[in-house]
Amino acid sequence: MRRPAPLALAFLLAAPLAAGQAPEAAEEPKPVRAEVAVVASRTGVETGTVTAAVLTREEIERLPARSLAELLRYLPSVDVRRRGPEGVQADIGLRGADYNGTLVLVDGEPVNDPQTNHNTLSLDIPADAIERVEVLYGSSSALYGSEAIGGVVNVVTRGGSLGKARAQLEGRYVHGSSSLDAGSLRLATKVTDAVTVSVDGSRSESSGFRDDREHAQGALRASIRVDTALGPVTLAGGAADRAFGAYAFYGTRYPNQREETRTRSLRLSADLGIAGGWTLSPSASVRNHRDDFILERSDPDFYRNLHETDRTAFRVVARRPLLGGSLAVGAEAGRDTIDSTNLGDHARSRLAAFVELGRPFSTARPSAGGFRAGVRTDDYDGYGTRVSPQAGAWTALGRGLKARASVGTAFRIPTFTELYYSDPQTAGNPDLRPETATTFEAGLTWETGPVTFDAAVFHRHGSDLIDFVRSSPSEPFRATNIRTVDTLGLEATLALEPAVLARTPVTRVALRAAFYSADLEELRAEAGATEGRYVLDPLRVKWDLVAEARLPFRVAALARLSWFDRPSFDEGVLLLDARLGYDLLEGDILEVYAEADNLGDVRYEEVPGVPLPGRTFAGGVRLTW
Repeated sequence: MRRPAPLALAFLLAAPLAAGQAPEAAEEPKPVRAEVAVVASRTGVETGTVTAAVLTREEIERLPARSLAELLRYLPSVDVRRRGPEGVQADIGLRGADYNGTLVLVDGEPVNDPQTNHNTLSLDIPADAIERVEVLYGSSSALYGSEAIGGVVNVVTRGGSLGKARAQLEGRYVHGSSSLDAGSLRLATKVTDAVTVSVDGSRSESSGFRDDREHAQGALRASIRVDTALGPVTLAGGAADRAFGAYAFYGTRYPNQREETRTRSLRLSADLGIAGGWTLSPSASVRNHRDDFILERSDPDFYRNLHETDRTAFRVVARRPLLGGSLAVGAEAGRDTIDSTNLGDHARSRLAAFVELGRPFSTARPSAGGFRAGVRTDDYDGYGTRVSPQAGAWTALGRGLKARASVGTAFRIPTFTELYYSDPQTAGNPDLRPETATTFEAGLTWETGPVTFDAAVFHRHGSDLIDFVRSSPSEPFRATNIRTVDTLGLEATLALEPAVLARTPVTRVALRAAFYSADLEELRAEAGATEGRYVLDPLRVKWDLVAEARLPFRVAALARLSWFDRPSFDEGVLLLDARLGYDLLEGDILEVYAEADNLGDVRYEEVPGVPLPGRTFAGGVRLTW
């Protein structure tokens, strides 16, 4: 929070362009629907060339989840590795890539932590402040730069989105296993016809399902949106604090760990209509994160790390209709810094420029197919210049069937932890090279009445992947570049709405499956290691069966059966979650509900060595007005 200069710079640069005449009339591209992931394109219009998924606000309200990490478990092909419930800490991977290969955005702004991506989901966003979650699958540095190896997750916040309402009041209280107490509150209102203010807050506390697994966390987020003659201007910021027992989170030699984190963020953005049919979207942001880690909580002075990182960014994106399609051009600048008792003090700057064009093959028949192409250039201190191209196309085959194909590239700059960290069980490497990847993908989508089917097959070639590896349990894990890895994958989703076909209480059934393959033995040989923390333990198989029903007496039910497998498991893990909700008042105004996680009481770990709770229950009440 110490570098507010980019906030003013964004609008100083935008002002000369916005000062011109009002936008001229122009034929607008097809608008993005609510269920379409805007993360898939910088142009702001719909694209069918890549694989993407969206979790809407309506779906979020029906799920037994109270954190972003738990919500992501309900999206296809997302590998969530939780270290505890309630989103205390978790890693996410896409398409068999490790957690470092997932870029996370909040309202389109990258928020990956430069110290370590273990802290990336340490966000200042209450779950009830999320409007939707979008996932873009595949290597996507042409759109967003570093870290988009497996894909991108974009969290779209609700902010001042009130629809036709003048005000919103929402609240939730939950009590559950292990003395869980959690609640949230949302207040949003139009102060005037042009000014909207919103505040979202949440709090969660638990004694923990075992020793050294207690937690207490809270988040607060606020926004002000001003609708001007040129377009909306939004100022949004948040704060979050977490304190938790971290039993074996980062190794088992000293398992009784403890951690406290603090997150602060601020973003100023706008969407301005200017002369010539252009839309200008400047933004400036800053994110501050503080991490206080104790390796042995019974003896804090034995080993304690204090890390504080700042990430500042400035971006301008300009869009306009062109040649029957849409053009986007933009530039970015930013800086990452760290002040750490272990890693030292470091800083690096980055610059980027990008261009993207999407258009139908025929402007007379835009629904018949189209293409999209883009390229981005990034320059990082100490790592030179990276050029990331991407291209894709889709075509309608008739009878609701569409085919798509794309190729994209990606890279990832090492985190400060990978470069400089050192403790009795972990060693960084300042000579690490950036990771690179190229993904080829082909897919089919079929939509006919109540049935939707989507399938994709891809091949990702990765080079210089980074992992902490070792060849003996007596050695520390050392950060190492693994030369190459080829990953093959098949993903499929089948969704059915039986109520359209017959009179049945079942309103929706969805089956999602993913299969990934990588030559781990060859990887181990190249790395000279027998054990790796992340890259050598990828997701191999995952499938989810989700069913929803509307029962008599205004009761809504949801159940999810999930199975997944990775090399660190002796066998796969089968989990069952469920939720029952009863509307006390018609119109979804006041609901009481009960939730259950891991009904089979399966003992398992999503991160090796870090146990998760067995069967847990929670009950609550939710007000929406």
